[in-house]
Amino acid sequence: MRFSVVALTQKIITTVKVKPLTLIKDLFSSFPSKGIFNFCLLIFLFLTVSNSFGQTTVTSQVSNDRDDAEERVSNGNVDRGSSDLELIRDGGNDQLVGVRFRNINVPQGVTIVSANIQFTTDETDSGSTSLVIRGEDANNPGNFVENTNNISNRTLTTASVAWNNIPAWNTVGQSGPNQQTPNLSSIVQEIVDRGGWSSGNAMVFVITGSGTRTAESHDGSSSGAPVLTIVYSTAPMITIEDVSVNEGAGTATFIATHSGANAGGAFTVNYTTSNGSAIAGSDYTTSSGTLYFNGTSGDTETFTIPILDDSVFENAETFTVQFTSASDGSVDISDIALGTIVDNDTYIITNGTTDNTCSGTFIDSGGSGNYSNNESRIYTLCPDTINTDLTLDFTNFDVESGYDFLYIYDGTSTSATLIGQYHNGNPPPSSITATSTSGCLTFRFTSDYSITGAGWEASISCQPRGPRMSIEDIMVNEGAGTATFTVTHNGPNAIGPFTVNYQTVNGSASSGNDYTSTTGTLSFNGASGDTESFTVAINDDGIIESNETFTIQLTASSDGSVNLTDTAIATIVDDDGIIMTNGTTVNTCSDTFLDPGGINNYGNNQNIVYTICPDIVDNYISLDFIGFDVANDDLLYIYEGTTTSGTLIGQYNNNNVPDIIESTHSSGCLTFRFTSNGSNTAGGWEAEVNCYPEGPKLEITDISFDEDVGNAVFTVTQTRARHGYNFLFGFIHVPFTVNFETVDGTALAGSDYTATSGTLTFNGQLGNVQTISVPITNDGVPENAEEFKIRFTGATASYGTINYSDTATGTINTQILANDPLTLFQEFDGYYDYSTTGGTLRTESNSGNACAITSSSSSTLVSPIPATATVERAYLYWAHSNTVRDPDVTFEGQNVSANYLYQTTLTNRNFYGYVSDVTSIVQGIPNPSTNTYDFSDLDIDNTGNYCSTATVLGGWTLIVFYEDPSLPAVNINLYQGFDGLSNSGTSFTLDSFFAIAGSGAKASFLSWEGDPNLDGSSSGSSNPEELSITNQSGTTYVLTGDGGQPGNNAYNSTIYDNTVSPVYNSANSYGVDLDTYDISTYIQPSDTQVTANVDVGQDFVISAAVVIKVPSNLIAGRVFEDVNYPGGPGRDRLTSGGLAVSGAVVELFDSAGNFVQRKTTDINGYYSFGGMADGDYRIKAVNSTVRSNRGGLNCSSCYPVQTFRNYRGPSSLIAVTNEVGGANPSAQQDVALGVINNAQSVSTVSVSGDGVVGIDFGFNFNTIVNTNEFGQGSLEQFIINSNNLNETGLDIEANAIFDPAAGEDTSIFMIPSTSDALGRAADANFANGYFDINITNAYQLSIITGTNTIIDGRTQTAYSGDTNSGTVGAGGSTVGISAITLPTYDRPEIQIHRNNGDVLRLQGSNTRVRNISVYADNNAGIQVLGGSSTISNNLLGVNVLGANAGNIDFGVEITGGTTTIDGNYIVTNTDVGILIDGGTSTTIQNNGDAACEDNITIDNGSGIVIQQNLIENAASLGIDGDGSPGNITISENTITTSGQDGGNCNGNIENAGILLDGNNSSITNNIIASNGGPGIVLAGGNTYGNLISQNSFYANGTAGAALGIDLDGSDDIGDGVTINDTGDGPNNLLNFPIIEAAYATGTDLIVEGWARPGAIIELFLTDINEGNATAGDNQLGMTTDYGEGQTYLATVVEGSGSDTQSGTSSYTDLDGNTDNTNRFKFTIPLPPGVVKGNFITATATISNSTSEFSPQSIIKGYSVITNRRITYRVKKN
Repeated sequence: MRFSVVALTQKIITTVKVKPLTLIKDLFSSFPSKGIFNFCLLIFLFLTVSNSFGQTTVTSQVSNDRDDAEERVSNGNVDRGSSDLELIRDGGNDQLVGVRFRNINVPQGVTIVSANIQFTTDETDSGSTSLVIRGEDANNPGNFVENTNNISNRTLTTASVAWNNIPAWNTVGQSGPNQQTPNLSSIVQEIVDRGGWSSGNAMVFVITGSGTRTAESHDGSSSGAPVLTIVYSTAPMITIEDVSVNEGAGTATFIATHSGANAGGAFTVNYTTSNGSAIAGSDYTTSSGTLYFNGTSGDTETFTIPILDDSVFENAETFTVQFTSASDGSVDISDIALGTIVDNDTYIITNGTTDNTCSGTFIDSGGSGNYSNNESRIYTLCPDTINTDLTLDFTNFDVESGYDFLYIYDGTSTSATLIGQYHNGNPPPSSITATSTSGCLTFRFTSDYSITGAGWEASISCQPRGPRMSIEDIMVNEGAGTATFTVTHNGPNAIGPFTVNYQTVNGSASSGNDYTSTTGTLSFNGASGDTESFTVAINDDGIIESNETFTIQLTASSDGSVNLTDTAIATIVDDDGIIMTNGTTVNTCSDTFLDPGGINNYGNNQNIVYTICPDIVDNYISLDFIGFDVANDDLLYIYEGTTTSGTLIGQYNNNNVPDIIESTHSSGCLTFRFTSNGSNTAGGWEAEVNCYPEGPKLEITDISFDEDVGNAVFTVTQTRARHGYNFLFGFIHVPFTVNFETVDGTALAGSDYTATSGTLTFNGQLGNVQTISVPITNDGVPENAEEFKIRFTGATASYGTINYSDTATGTINTQILANDPLTLFQEFDGYYDYSTTGGTLRTESNSGNACAITSSSSSTLVSPIPATATVERAYLYWAHSNTVRDPDVTFEGQNVSANYLYQTTLTNRNFYGYVSDVTSIVQGIPNPSTNTYDFSDLDIDNTGNYCSTATVLGGWTLIVFYEDPSLPAVNINLYQGFDGLSNSGTSFTLDSFFAIAGSGAKASFLSWEGDPNLDGSSSGSSNPEELSITNQSGTTYVLTGDGGQPGNNAYNSTIYDNTVSPVYNSANSYGVDLDTYDISTYIQPSDTQVTANVDVGQDFVISAAVVIKVPSNLIAGRVFEDVNYPGGPGRDRLTSGGLAVSGAVVELFDSAGNFVQRKTTDINGYYSFGGMADGDYRIKAVNSTVRSNRGGLNCSSCYPVQTFRNYRGPSSLIAVTNEVGGANPSAQQDVALGVINNAQSVSTVSVSGDGVVGIDFGFNFNTIVNTNEFGQGSLEQFIINSNNLNETGLDIEANAIFDPAAGEDTSIFMIPSTSDALGRAADANFANGYFDINITNAYQLSIITGTNTIIDGRTQTAYSGDTNSGTVGAGGSTVGISAITLPTYDRPEIQIHRNNGDVLRLQGSNTRVRNISVYADNNAGIQVLGGSSTISNNLLGVNVLGANAGNIDFGVEITGGTTTIDGNYIVTNTDVGILIDGGTSTTIQNNGDAACEDNITIDNGSGIVIQQNLIENAASLGIDGDGSPGNITISENTITTSGQDGGNCNGNIENAGILLDGNNSSITNNIIASNGGPGIVLAGGNTYGNLISQNSFYANGTAGAALGIDLDGSDDIGDGVTINDTGDGPNNLLNFPIIEAAYATGTDLIVEGWARPGAIIELFLTDINEGNATAGDNQLGMTTDYGEGQTYLATVVEGSGSDTQSGTSSYTDLDGNTDNTNRFKFTIPLPPGVVKGNFITATATISNSTSEFSPQSIIKGYSVITNRRITYRVKKN
């Protein structure tokens, strides 16, 4: 049946019914006539079509991996996990395929219009394939299970549908007509007509047949899984069956049937024919007519269509019959019929028959299908035209090689000359012509008992008698260059010599691209048998392609009697792949490797050896198999190296398909051996050949896990090669990195897992392991299995290329399961036990009112939980009868949602089960032992079939697992599922234990819906109904006593526990059976296995959970992070508040050091090993796999050090707190996986008839335990850790000296000295009381980029004491005007130095370096590149003893960021103590600074503050701001004795205390004295805004006369006195005040003179007055001394209210100072100690620009201002 045009119209109308009036309007406008009548008629027709002919379409897609399966015919094995569905041939095996579709919403008894299954191509297939499809004859069939014959044992429908001659599936992913089954309506109709069918039930289809088509399965592609589409109708309907008829039959008879509902009365239906591939007039006669029906469903009518017989050989052709109208508009006439006309112009080999023909097609006995086994046929074909010879041209040939044969004889019988014996190993030539006088050919065909083929197809023609030219087909390699053709004169001799012309004709090969077009003439001598040859040039195009062909035609002859009909086909075989050829070795790194058959099937009976080697030095072959099809009896062997004597990598066929194969042999080669048997060839393989350079390869493992795992941990291993270089007598391993990222699959980042990316660092050693942790989202919503991938995106390596092509899949296990057998869900290994309780919502038994229910249930635990115990896990189970799920219930007054959903079915009844983790609820109950647990809000269907069959279900169970150190060690396994069982059983084996004793062993069984009235002896039972235990010796013990049952009715609605006293037995838990049995008598000491058996008879029981507990030898513990370890002895998990480390690898070794087992810690940091015999063992925590909780899940470069472990002594656990840094703190790294010798963290454990729990390992990521320049426990490792980890939860506890603030990522120095408090061996670089960290030139410490990174040497002092006692520098000295006391520079215990290059580089936020010594031979001790940093209390430029060490360029170099330099001792730096070349805020304070050149150099930057420092003994400048932009604050410093080396810098004398360029700096309250040159020089050209205020200048110019303040307009290092004038310069070259008179009178000091308007005038006593200089020191060629101002006296402001002199006048003095400016006069209180005869000087400041010091003046009397020689007078102009 097919959809009709009417149905299609209906579909179109339905599709656009969103805007029906628009559609009608558009249709109406196309009508030629007009009028409201037409419009109304159209509306009527529209409504009639959309309502009367309403058909319903239902679709369902396979939605679960249990809903499609394959069953091997030979052994009945069922596989429901295949990634594809082979229909039907899988390699060398036939199979049945079953597909199940859920929720088929088709009502019972409706008329099925059509049905089909749509498949999607998974692999391309083109071989002959014909299938048969049937349905399962069941109301609601269950899903497939992997039990033997689970598919074939199903009862199938009577109706079947053949799917014959399926077209080729040529494109992967294609889902079209070629992948769609024929109409399956007959099957579906049979199913929905069953009395028990209900809408919403499932349907199963079973597929058998022959051949191969490969479709997607649900496992392979959920979106490409099979889809069932059903169209049904509830209206009266006329259906019509398809008809297939032979072309010579004359007529085709069609039957039309009234189905569905009865009509309102009799009616008529009109029909007509339509062309398909069959054409009316040539293939059939157009027909139409009217059929009469009586109106009763089931009435049938017939009619015939004339069929026309032509003589053309053709494929089957089709036409359609469709109904055009019905007299009753309610009748659905959408069905159509397909008429198929089968060609009769074929000749089938028929035993003992002779046919005469010169046309048609000769085929095997199978026709369009395969021939049969055990055939033996003889057949003759003769020409039907005289003087002709029969010719066969074979177009297809498929006969089993070596077993089935087609013999062809030249004559009328098998006694004639044998032309050939043909099969797939020796196919016939393309053309065979009879040469006997009869012109006939005789055929004999034989087949053996197994394996058939498609047979053959050959076109029949006849050749006229006379000379005949024949030309053979050829096959030529694309690289051969030419193809040679030979033309032979056959038949009788010609009358004389003749010529023949030839030409080439394109086929799939085209001239120009594939060959060169060729024509020519051949000359023959006229004698039969003469041959002539010619060549055609073949082009090698470099493209991998299928074989291509062209044709040679013989076009003309000089002798017209010569037959030129023969042609030759030339096949060009592609050479752009390497084909396996025996005994051959090829060298290539870029090719395609093909099996011996090339692009065709390989042959039978092959034994071929072949080698592929790289053509690039130091490379290795890598094969990526992109296609593989090797029959299961054939094998491809792959070996390392150049021969088959190399290591066998593997042997492969369709049972073991290769993926990526890579050589690791020193030659880089791979060798292959291929063997095939005498039958069953296949497509072979195609593999991409590549090479990879020598270097490591990363392998990452696939994992699967539950949604509540917390973190999914992937293991990545460095394989194949180490990374590094050879040096002297050893190999130096060098780390490398690889980047990774997660990629969405069906699991989505954000909702299912946290998108994760990062970088792994490998240490270069072969076998080095790193882990990737991906946080998994536990959303509490049950979902199907979902996947995501991990892929590597790039690698960085110095000594080789990293192969990082491997990927891994993470599968989040499904939480939605149907008919799910119980599987292991969780293990508890340690001091554990469990208790149970439960209840039912039914109120009566089956013998009472089995339908009665209540709304809630309450119960207490059967066995108490010790008061000292802690609840580890609690699981709530519930189940109910219903047609819909109810995953949300109320437990203990709280809403609980299911984490897992289950379903099973009994006939047409659904039962649902659920599991939820209610641990937090139970943990919150004060006394869980006495608590009454309440359960409610479960929806139960207690009506209909549930009620009538007494299968109403509603109940719950709670299982609580708890831990208590007082308990014996046990292994507990929890199995869970939802397995509906009847007359079957299943078993659960616990085998990861070594029994200590039987005492305490128990087993619990949870089942739903058990019937107390049925047992294993009930009618219909073919299986016992019992629970039993099978011990290690194989003895089975039936568990009895449950409610008094003798062992044959275990599922009797009781809650039973005989492990408590008195025995607990509740017999009113209707539909809920929860039994706990003491199994101690079945367990013997040293047993390692016990099996629990669940058997069910005729009763229907849903097995939901099994728990088995056995006291056992085991070793368990936790790995934790002591985040806030402060140093000192290690701390256990509880004391430290240690955080669980998940994903850490823990290994078990025996006493001899042999590796036994490996585990990974769970989300709680927990690991356990079980099943070991008594003895001594060693537990190793692999340090490199320990990850930090501070955002370090995937920081593989972050390494901790061990701070704690414990081990098992003779009878108890012993804490090891003195092994901080592991077994060897000086080791650079832990050993590899599987190695125990020299491992860092190893604990011994003695197991003797008990379990050992609590073997814990603690780690910390801040601790420094050695002076290594890199590696575990080093300063460099601390920096790496700090850069990569966050500060979450970081609040390092106080040590003996200080308490780090919360969030401070502080280094914990714990390097052992010679008197280490923990007894550890002293570090090799400890001597003379200090630790020397020497960074070699080949290495450099990482830039500090983290937040709150603090390198603090005081932590070492706090631990090991003040081993380097003493102080250095000027501690206690005072600096600045305020006499601020400098700190004491204690000698630290840690020194860090590097001979070439910067030592510490800071770029992080809030970085701090303190209490260490840093020096170097070049560059900077500390370089600040950015961020914000504080550098304090360090010795910079000297070693920890304060002695000069190395020739450091800069103590501190600042190029960016914000910096505070506070309280450091900065000395003996060859260039600059502090170089400021950038940054936004730099504060320098409380430092002692004595550099060899400039003490502080400022080249750039802003926000610079230099305060409270002693800046002394600089070789040149104390502070060098030459070229600085300004905005510098310099205050409260003492700057003295600069220019110690003469200040000669490249010919320039730089010996001032301060040299500044730029604007807006502030120099205040400093003591600037005794410098070689000026106290301060303001240079830089036209600068301004530089304030110099209240400083103390004295005794500057020790190397030559100099000023206290020198404004240098020449931008040099000082130019002497700048005479007052009317202009400006540096600092505006502001004129200093001229003091005309200064005198003391009484208690006042009166000063008068000239100053610029508004000038702020500061008055000082000069250094000459104060005795620190002598007269003339500051004269500089002038008539008097200028300044310096040593002691500040007062500040006055010209023009202020205190200025009593007004007006303007000019002045000129003896030195030439001149100006015309304001006069001033001030009277101020006489400063203490100031008397007549004192010398004073002054500065002027306007707009923060300060002048030089004025000429000094003596305080005396009025009118005359004189110097000590009384030679200087002011001359008023």
